[in-house]
Amino acid sequence: METDINTILIPSKLCNRAGVSLAWKPCNDLGIFAYERKHSGAQDKPSQYYPTSEASVFHVRQDVILFRPILRKLINESNGTFLNLQELLARKSTNTQEEMLNFSRQYRSIIRACLESLQEDIARSKSEADKDELQNYITIFYSIECIWHLCEILFIDSTPGNVVLPHLLEWVRFHFPKYERNAAEMLCENQEELEMKPEYWPTIIGLMMQGRVRIARGLLKQHSAADTRAFLLVDQCLKAMPQFDVYSGLSASEFHLQWQHWVMDIQSKIDAKSFASHKNLELLMKIVVKDELAWSEIKKHFETWYELLPAWLFYAEPSVKSYELGTFAKYCIRQMGLENKLKHLDTVLLAAMEYDLLEVIKEIQKMSENGWFATHLANLLYHSGQLTVLEKDVDNFSAKALQEFLIVDYGTMLMGHKSLWQVGLSYLDHCSESGIHIIELLLPRVPVDNEYKAQKIIREAVKRELHHIAQFVCKVQGMKCVKRGRLGSALTWALKSQDSTLVSLLANRFLKDYAANGKLRNTDLLFNLGPTMLSSDRLIFLGKYYEFHKLYQDRQFQEAGKLLIKLLESKIIPKYFWYILLLETIPLLESEDIIFSSNDTYMIINFMEENQFDERIKDKLDVLRLATARNLSRAVLYESELN
Repeated sequence: METDINTILIPSKLCNRAGVSLAWKPCNDLGIFAYERKHSGAQDKPSQYYPTSEASVFHVRQDVILFRPILRKLINESNGTFLNLQELLARKSTNTQEEMLNFSRQYRSIIRACLESLQEDIARSKSEADKDELQNYITIFYSIECIWHLCEILFIDSTPGNVVLPHLLEWVRFHFPKYERNAAEMLCENQEELEMKPEYWPTIIGLMMQGRVRIARGLLKQHSAADTRAFLLVDQCLKAMPQFDVYSGLSASEFHLQWQHWVMDIQSKIDAKSFASHKNLELLMKIVVKDELAWSEIKKHFETWYELLPAWLFYAEPSVKSYELGTFAKYCIRQMGLENKLKHLDTVLLAAMEYDLLEVIKEIQKMSENGWFATHLANLLYHSGQLTVLEKDVDNFSAKALQEFLIVDYGTMLMGHKSLWQVGLSYLDHCSESGIHIIELLLPRVPVDNEYKAQKIIREAVKRELHHIAQFVCKVQGMKCVKRGRLGSALTWALKSQDSTLVSLLANRFLKDYAANGKLRNTDLLFNLGPTMLSSDRLIFLGKYYEFHKLYQDRQFQEAGKLLIKLLESKIIPKYFWYILLLETIPLLESEDIIFSSNDTYMIINFMEENQFDERIKDKLDVLRLATARNLSRAVLYESELN
């Protein structure tokens, strides 16, 4: 397969002059930037290009067709099937062939639905460029469905005795339905002289090649000369055609004997010129007996060698075994003259018919649908036991490692999308060896556009017990809120992150903001701190100070005073906040009721004297001294009366 090499031009004069370098970002993203190369012994000095030019970073990444909106349904539905398969495997120790076949058909139905959606979009599209792009997708997914169907026949849906022809005929009918469609249209029309239609005889020949003998007989009966001896004789011969069925109880040797007698009978009729009156009937009978000239004549009806293969086997080797397909496939390729003209699809199909599974997986990885096909097919083949068989024949081969590698590659690619990263996680979860480590690397690097997405990332991290990632995301979100001036949200994220340093920093911001403006912000948050205030000493002080304010506003002066004294006694008060606490004591000292005891008053006096040189309290110092003196005298008299 030829590889197209694309050249990417970086639109930067600085890169052109200085040179370029690149750095890998997670999820197949490359950052390209100007870089002046110097050897290790060069003198360390500013670059000659700085600051004469503006520096830019150019991001380059692979074009991922699965990220197109039209293919989103394919990703989501196949993800559901993948997870259901893994869930089934987790519940059961053994896997039945029927279950694996059911999952394979589910995958194929998803591909068919995708193809139908693409066809509908082509019909609606008005842009030629869009139509070309959609047609390219159709070609890709048609090839995928064709290969998958054949792999299902050969490796998953095995039949007794490895007799594969009935399934091959179904396969070719499914992918080349034009003859059956034409026959249905002609039989529904029921017109006279149907044979005058140009597609009449090609349709009959095509039906015979696909083993649709009964439908071909039905079309022959619509011929205006259907009552003549030649047509009646052909119908009689076709009606008597032996059909090989592994469930009929007839052995292969017995069938071959019947088949030979039938062929000899037709050949004798051909030799007797029984069909000479009608050349198309004679051609039909010569095809049945494998006349070389007749088969050479009808090659034009076949689009590909794999359309020819089931037709040839139907008349030459009806009881062909699956392991013999490779030999007959090469024969058909030679008959079509395609030995040196094989396309990629031909190569993959031939490898499948030769039972070369490793070559099949290698070739389908080259398809441009970004690994969807290889990942899901290899996973299904692994759990069907087909890949494990290869471990006996291939040195240093691990079936589990191969399928996990493909899952990792696909999951990592999905992690690079802004809305499919959770789907990518679900794939990486099923890689026992390296999945959790890759998640640990990629999950913190998922772009966070909003807080809702951050919450989702945190939930996914906690679900996998990656608590350090959850804390990291919380911390990043908290710092973003700080930069935007949203201190309440920042404190909420900081508490979730359990980062005591950040919590203390934000509590300080709240206190300094109050010191500057005289108003506490986000009081609802402070009211509901609860046990979370234990995250840091500074937050404990903030929470208790808010509690003091709340008591004061509710006129619970005794409780407020007790709390204020506890705050003054504590060792957690920031230095810049001492003067505010001292000022808060003045109204309580001047209260009609005695709020502070003599001991409490002495404590306030000590703190006042310690901070008497603070410029912020200098103007209030006389008021404080007078208030403490009055309260002390009242408190002493009151306490002496009690004693």
